[in-house]
Amino acid sequence: MLTEKQEAFLDTLEKSLGVVSTALLKEGITREEYTMWLKNNVFKAKVEHINELSLDFVENKLLKKIKEDDLNAIQFFLKTKGKKRGY
Repeated sequence: MLTEKQEAFLDTLEKSLGVVSTALLKEGITREEYTMWLKNNVFKAKVEHINELSLDFVENKLLKKIKEDDLNAIQFFLKTKGKKRGY
């Protein structure tokens, strides 16, 4: 079970796209307190879920740029996802 303070932090973390320092500052939480919270498996799982949502959001932005024929986005994608093919 999470505290109201932890739930508020998680809400702010999601709104900041997973940027911990931004959420800490906005909620008045110390890094040490956050680190202690991560020992709670439920809290940790929610943080990991928010990080996955953030990654999905950014990947969608990258794919949008690729659809717009942005050469830099295409090259970045190939260098990361196309390594097995020699890019």
